[in-house]
Amino acid sequence: MTGRLHLGHLVNAVYVWGLVRALNGQVVLRLEDHDRGRFRPEYETAILDDLEWLGLVPDLGSITGFRGGASPYRQSDGAERYETALDELRTRGLTYACECSRASQVRAAGDEEGRYPGRCRARGLSEERGRRIRVRMDPGVELFVDLGAGPAAQDPSAQCGDLVARDVAGDWSYQFAVVVDDLAQGITLVIRGLDLLA
Repeated sequence: MTGRLHLGHLVNAVYVWGLVRALNGQVVLRLEDHDRGRFRPEYETAILDDLEWLGLVPDLGSITGFRGGASPYRQSDGAERYETALDELRTRGLTYACECSRASQVRAAGDEEGRYPGRCRARGLSEERGRRIRVRMDPGVELFVDLGAGPAAQDPSAQCGDLVARDVAGDWSYQFAVVVDDLAQGITLVIRGLDLLA
């Protein structure tokens, strides 16, 4: 949440509400305020006000619940949940500290996508402020069915390399937090644009 509700958000919300109702599901409203540098409390208030005014009331993650303080549906209130998940990955030897900058990652990849090649994997760096914590993404094809595009096969290691779980400022990354939340909250259908499929 780095701004106010705009027309694209509204179109997506109407689509989500309609599809979920057609499938007899429940709409979960989650405030993914992971970008702490650009997040502003007034954006959250404005988005909640707009959704309420439009009559788009979620089944879980209630608007009044967000206004009441901490919520399990607000990303910035999930630190304990994310730390527990990260500890589990640490125990399995799937995390490491990284001091590579975003700019060096793009230069190393030679393109704008910035696939991280894993340069810090074997360095044994300590986890300290100013270093990212990455999750190892070993080669392997994941098979799944996208309801819009059909059957798909992707290798996350080849597409993006090792993912950031926590950034240099100590904030949880969207990619990490959203997956932890999806698992914890029993999310079974994620709606996003086809441009994000890869």
